[in-house]
Amino acid sequence: MASKSSTIQLFALQVPTQISLPFDLYALTLPKHWKELFNRLQQHKLGKNYVLPPVECLNQVLQLLVDSILFSSPNAFRLKSSARWLYFNTEKIDTAYIATAVKTWLNVSFKNCNSLTDDDIAKIQAISGSDLQVGKVQLPQPVWDIKDGKLNLDDLYYDLIPYLLASAVAKSPLALINPRTNEEFEKVNFREIVSAESGAKEVISWPPMQAVKTRKKEGSEEKETTTHYYSYCLTFVLHYSTSGEPYIICDYSIKRWVSWEFKYLPSGATVCIKPTKSTRFAACKLKYMGKEKDIDFESNLARLVKELDFRDKFTAKDVIQNPCKKDELAWAVTYSNTMSPSHNTDVGFFPIDHEIFLQACMERFKEIFGDKFPLVEIYSHCANNKALRKSVSHYKKVTEFIKSHFAEQTNTPPFYIAPNLKLVLLAQSKEAEDLIPLLARKYKINDVIVQELGSLGAELPGKKWDIDCKNRIEQFQKNQELRKNISSDNQAVTLTLVEIRPKDHFWKNPAQDPKPCFRPALARMYSVTDHFVPKDENDDEDSLEIEDLTDKIAQKEAAKEAAKNEGKPYKSKSLKSEFAHRVENTLLSGLSMAGAYVYPTFETDKFPSDVASVGVYLIRYYIGEKTQYLPVAVRMDKEGITAKAYGINDWLTFHSFQVKMASGAKEFQAIDFNKSNIQSWVFNNLFQETKQPTLFCFDAANLRTCGLIFLQKQFWQKHSLAFDTGENITFPSISEYPNVRVASIITPNTLEVPIYRVCDEEGELAGHTAGVFYPSSQNAECGYYYLSNQRPESRSGGILQESKLIPMAKTRGEKKGELKKPKPYAQGYNPRGVFLNLTLQEKDCFSDWASFVQCLRLYGLIHYLGATTWPAPLHLAAGLDDYRPIHAIREP
Repeated sequence: MASKSSTIQLFALQVPTQISLPFDLYALTLPKHWKELFNRLQQHKLGKNYVLPPVECLNQVLQLLVDSILFSSPNAFRLKSSARWLYFNTEKIDTAYIATAVKTWLNVSFKNCNSLTDDDIAKIQAISGSDLQVGKVQLPQPVWDIKDGKLNLDDLYYDLIPYLLASAVAKSPLALINPRTNEEFEKVNFREIVSAESGAKEVISWPPMQAVKTRKKEGSEEKETTTHYYSYCLTFVLHYSTSGEPYIICDYSIKRWVSWEFKYLPSGATVCIKPTKSTRFAACKLKYMGKEKDIDFESNLARLVKELDFRDKFTAKDVIQNPCKKDELAWAVTYSNTMSPSHNTDVGFFPIDHEIFLQACMERFKEIFGDKFPLVEIYSHCANNKALRKSVSHYKKVTEFIKSHFAEQTNTPPFYIAPNLKLVLLAQSKEAEDLIPLLARKYKINDVIVQELGSLGAELPGKKWDIDCKNRIEQFQKNQELRKNISSDNQAVTLTLVEIRPKDHFWKNPAQDPKPCFRPALARMYSVTDHFVPKDENDDEDSLEIEDLTDKIAQKEAAKEAAKNEGKPYKSKSLKSEFAHRVENTLLSGLSMAGAYVYPTFETDKFPSDVASVGVYLIRYYIGEKTQYLPVAVRMDKEGITAKAYGINDWLTFHSFQVKMASGAKEFQAIDFNKSNIQSWVFNNLFQETKQPTLFCFDAANLRTCGLIFLQKQFWQKHSLAFDTGENITFPSISEYPNVRVASIITPNTLEVPIYRVCDEEGELAGHTAGVFYPSSQNAECGYYYLSNQRPESRSGGILQESKLIPMAKTRGEKKGELKKPKPYAQGYNPRGVFLNLTLQEKDCFSDWASFVQCLRLYGLIHYLGATTWPAPLHLAAGLDDYRPIHAIREP
């Protein structure tokens, strides 16, 4: 965990306190009587008065067809909102055209709506451009400041600054410079993407790049060449840190485009559309809409483009037949890994690629704004190595044991597994039947039963999903052999592994996949469950006997020695097949569900002994069109893993909790959304009952708007927890709960966490490390941190010597120093981290507790040997989403 360097650099930009625009800013205000009309129409249509009209597609189409519109505010349509609607760089605005677009939008959105009255129709027809008021916008200055510990930043800047940066990149071709030679190697044109949401702004390179590959045709020796398309994607979004200072995330990624006709969507897909003569794209969804409509646009964006721009006539069918159209009227469908065939290029960039884009963007910003957007300050390293020695040493034994081969004789696992564990395999292949007994021997599991899955794994009829699932679950209950094998011993902790068909098998109709039935069905037999897919025919053979394994080890060593003598690089290959890795990982995941655990030891002078940790998470139950919520908590300590949910008084064993939850036990009752109830459960139940020093871990994005306002950065305090009384916000001291400590985790999924690089002694960007870092302007006890990740062992070949953009020098073998071609087809990787905010007791050492959180991320689980995003108990709590009962699972 130690870093060779004491500092890291986050790839984020500072926000200036003063800014001047290269144009005057104007805005349109939405008339009050328009808003009243829109909301009344939506209320008549849906019978709900709290749902906004579908304004996103209107805002998007206006930005596509009117170049002078910079961005929009969807909040402008709220009845009580004072937000302006559309922002322009000119006062010469064709309000009549905008009014025509609004009337077209209303006609499209409320067509065939029987609730429209004659008065509604008359008011729609009366909409006029003269209703719209244009005003010059005076920018609030300074852009931001901090008074009394609170950030003052006008909401306008959350859209304006990302727009300024995105439009600067799209203004003219962006020069990419090779940092090794300091020479320009490419100029790239970018186009803005108009999002349905406010805030983040995206640009994509267009026209797209080609990724050409030659491969054998399936089932043939004949070769074919395929050309697939992809674009660079740059995203800019404004956030603020826990200290209150705003910053800009600059995220660089790849958008892969579907490059072949497709006839079925396993799930929705995003399509980016650029009308003729427009300079921008807008994103909308393609979705399977049923047998009558087939695949169609989910929103009215494409329809509005056709209605308002008479040159462009196209349908969803046109997009399906040619998903990547590169003409004046252009569109491109985003590829995802659920689609088939696989794409010629993979996701992500390598570290040097991010460096190239960052420097190119900063140079462009410097041209337009001067030195207004420098990098944020560096972060310094917390010294915590001694406290982690025992955990590192013990977890090393865990790692070595798990990596050992199942054909070898092993010692007792260096982590807890229930002695009364029963392992059941529902198999569909001989390979699985042969492998499971060897894995059971390795993990010292004595009670093993192998049974064929048979008809229980057959396709569902695919007609009425909820009834099909109910019938399949009943089939499980009626299978006497299965009930006998699983439920015969009530004292056993049962884990069932199910060999299932790959997801691709059900691409034509996901509703035929029986997988969602397995966990709820087997939970009724008091078993937790996990799944794996059969062995691929091209996979390697496994050594099932020690003699065979010994021979392979000898062959491997001989090949390694021969390569060394010839001065050639040697790439070590695993002695386990992909299938064996997959099954063992599934077994480890299942063992965790069955209560197997490792709990890290953390010792310093100021750190309490016998510390427990709890992960709290809000699970969503999808019941028809309604969403309900189940707050859950998972507790880990040296004695084991327990869990409880809202409305349940007792802590249950982790195994018992999951089987009761998945089987739909009465005591597991999801609730309607209620912030006060969730807040009360955490403060008056979880916190109040805590009897030993306990760290409570929360995913900020999961709960900060759902009742726990102390997870919001603006309300964070070192020794107090914000509490919403309903009338005002109070800050009770955490000392009222003397055994409680709170960790708030902000993950990369929020787009709030930048990537990082280590700074070497000269301040140059170097590699990566796993560590705890704090802003260099603060001290190690500041209370807010960046917890960084090291690259995983799966990328042990190195990521600093790879690039998708430029040639890189070979670092090994006879050809060391020679340049190798860029690898656009490779999977890029950049270690990220998480932000951590701590609220602790007065005498606690913040850096110790931050290191303990990192310890739980690195050394707290047996089924993930690298860093996890969340600390171990929170990771397990979030995983309970997989144990929703069948009635709470959304139909595929």
